[in-house]
Amino acid sequence: MMKISKNIFIILVLSFVVCQDYSLMNIYWEPESPNKGNDITIYADVSNAEFFKYSHQMNIHLSIDGKKYSTYAMSKDYNQGLFTWAYQYKINQDIYFQIDNNYGFNDIDTHLIKISDYDNPLEEAHILLGKQDYQGCILALKNVINNYQGKVIAAKAEYMIAEILLNDFEEYSLAANYYKNIISSYPYNYQEVKKSMFTLAYIYANYLDYYSDAILLYQEFKTKYPHDDLLSSVDYELENLSKFDKEIKSLLNSSK
Repeated sequence: MMKISKNIFIILVLSFVVCQDYSLMNIYWEPESPNKGNDITIYADVSNAEFFKYSHQMNIHLSIDGKKYSTYAMSKDYNQGLFTWAYQYKINQDIYFQIDNNYGFNDIDTHLIKISDYDNPLEEAHILLGKQDYQGCILALKNVINNYQGKVIAAKAEYMIAEILLNDFEEYSLAANYYKNIISSYPYNYQEVKKSMFTLAYIYANYLDYYSDAILLYQEFKTKYPHDDLLSSVDYELENLSKFDKEIKSLLNSSK
């Protein structure tokens, strides 16, 4: 029987762990800067991590000191994506965590969620909006966008501006520009991207008469979010748009 030295065994174990492509998991949490007592949801999108993509179970290992970990099972969140796992946790202090399909912590790709020392960055904007100080509110939101570029909180700020332009001022074209920017600037698993895609398609169809663009956007929504609660509304809108789709195709054929 062949014996394996301790050093070779360690190298083999480390090689196995590394090949599990931890770095290809897209790990994020909401809210991104939680306050003490917040319920946060930790997500792991494994769609690009081949080793984890078809795992029957993903686990999260939590620790408050970075040394002693407790392991919990994660659940699939189909609203976030076909290969996205989630775990909800009430945070009362900074927390370390690591995600994999093992039952024990392996010290690879550890993450830290820190409790925010600051108030909600959007709090000022909400107060100004409540006072109908739209100019001050939008300025505060733009400051958040500049200070948190690419982050979830920036997407929320842009979405608030788009909603103000749409609902308070009925500036459909200006609102559409913000929704388009959100869709192109942030990961599709952000809630604001999903909501922007649906709302932009609705604006195209019902206010700007961009029927072809609306149809394409609704179809893209169905592809990206195949299990979303909004699918029934999307199908309803596509059914209403079908007559325009037929007219457009008829015009294109007659021009050949």
